[in-house]
Amino acid sequence: MHSTDRTRRLHTDLDIDLVISEGEAVRVEVRFSYDPADPFAVRMDFRDGPETIAPWLFSRDLLDAGLRAPSGEGFVRVWPPCRCHGSTTLRILLRGAGGAAVLYIPADPFEDWLTETFEAVPAGTESSHLPWNDILAELLRRG
Repeated sequence: MHSTDRTRRLHTDLDIDLVISEGEAVRVEVRFSYDPADPFAVRMDFRDGPETIAPWLFSRDLLDAGLRAPSGEGFVRVWPPCRCHGSTTLRILLRGAGGAAVLYIPADPFEDWLTETFEAVPAGTESSHLPWNDILAELLRRG
């Protein structure tokens, strides 16, 4: 399920439940990807939907915090599994101008994969993985 290619991009494919209204949920396959060249972000792509669905980018720290306590504000909120009620899913609320949706993600495989991203780029070392020379050159080119 987990894989790493030669550029150290980490990804995992998971089946999640996408709840779009009360009583209406769809099971979809998504791919979570992590690229050390963009060390603060986790990308989520819908694998079995139309290609017009844009990927979502999440803060890696937000997802990590959300595995233990309610986290986030505004457009993205994350809640941990409620183990006392037997829940095994991480819940992510996505809000936009057109409405809201809740993602139910299997917490254990997601947490295992997220741990791999922290092994690849430990917390607090993210900025050392950014291509600062390229960023500076781009800023100077635009100026």
